[in-house]
Amino acid sequence: MGLYKKLRKYVSGRRMVWPPQYREGMELCEINVRDPFIVNCEDGYLMTGTIYHYNYSDSRMCVGWKSADLKSWDGPFTLIDGKNSVYSDFWAPEIHKVGGRFFLLVTLRPAGGKRGVYLFISDRVDGGYKPAARLTPEDENCLDGTIYAKGGKIYFTYCREYTDVKDGQILCSVFDEKDFDIKPCKMNEMPCIARSGKLLFKGSDNTFRPTLKKQKVTDGPFYFEKDGGLYLLWSTHLAGGTYALLAAKSVNGEPDGEFTQLGAVYEKNGGHAMVFTDREGADMLVLHAPNAREIFGGAVEHAVILPLGKIHIKQN
Repeated sequence: MGLYKKLRKYVSGRRMVWPPQYREGMELCEINVRDPFIVNCEDGYLMTGTIYHYNYSDSRMCVGWKSADLKSWDGPFTLIDGKNSVYSDFWAPEIHKVGGRFFLLVTLRPAGGKRGVYLFISDRVDGGYKPAARLTPEDENCLDGTIYAKGGKIYFTYCREYTDVKDGQILCSVFDEKDFDIKPCKMNEMPCIARSGKLLFKGSDNTFRPTLKKQKVTDGPFYFEKDGGLYLLWSTHLAGGTYALLAAKSVNGEPDGEFTQLGAVYEKNGGHAMVFTDREGADMLVLHAPNAREIFGGAVEHAVILPLGKIHIKQN
């Protein structure tokens, strides 16, 4: 069977249903999602991520799925409903627990405004998220925010989009935990509490098969610790256009310090990853693959989970 027929067979029956319908017992390959993010919850695991209806601007919600074993998933259920808001492009939601509260970060695009990262807060992981604030400057297109909490500080790290600066950037702003003690507000009235971000590195700092294009993407920063070191995952396009997951290491162990580029973690047209610890104590990496919205009208992107201990960083 030729490649064309194989692809058509693979995606047959995988057309995206909108809005997504609740189902039980799904495998990860049956859930169309980008930018997957998995956290632990009382009854197992919760996964969220970017969903869309062929055009990202139609995805005016954040949703989640639950699993007891990382194999069989139920969902989706709503985490944030924004269909009556001024926002579109609900991209790359992340959930972090800091000081007994859950912070949901998500990229939104306000009508007539610049894309940015917004904060929602809840006392529970699987719902009840209230609008709080915009964390990135209102005059910049920014996306893919993450946080790393240390010593009473919240290090908020995000991307300045290549559509603004051509050579995409990853920056870090530092907040006190008390700065996130924000009263809930109406979704369309979230205040901007952005602080000046320190540049960590640019898309052009990639040393692993770097693209020759002037536009250099920076996507999906995420911190993780391994063997006493602090690392930052991020994604970009390599020479030839392949989407890949890269890693950088903090020189001094600080989340806003100098970073050394290490190479590729995953170069098979997938990326925007994060690391979580499973219920057996093993560190796992989850990313989306392949990096293609659809093939022949079928939705193919899905979450892929890999043991972090078996991953080796590939250098030139």
